[in-house]
Amino acid sequence: MFKATGNLASAAILAVGLTGCVGSAGVSTWNYQAGPGYETERVYDGRVQADTSRGLTRESCTTVSRRQIGPSGRRDGRDDTACSSN
Repeated sequence: MFKATGNLASAAILAVGLTGCVGSAGVSTWNYQAGPGYETERVYDGRVQADTSRGLTRESCTTVSRRQIGPSGRRDGRDDTACSSN
């Protein structure tokens, strides 16, 4: 029983050691504007990841939300998202 458990633990440690290291950092910014009859929100998300197998990678996305506010208070609008990575 103990020998099988010891072998299993050794295999788990070896598997973790072979997977490499991964680290990442991210940033997010947000901007909101409103005026008579409209609202605009812009969100930027960016992330850099360091991986021993793939090197440095970057991904960023920008989402713009536009809302029209009618006289009755009804809001109509849309969200547009664009992403890029390398």
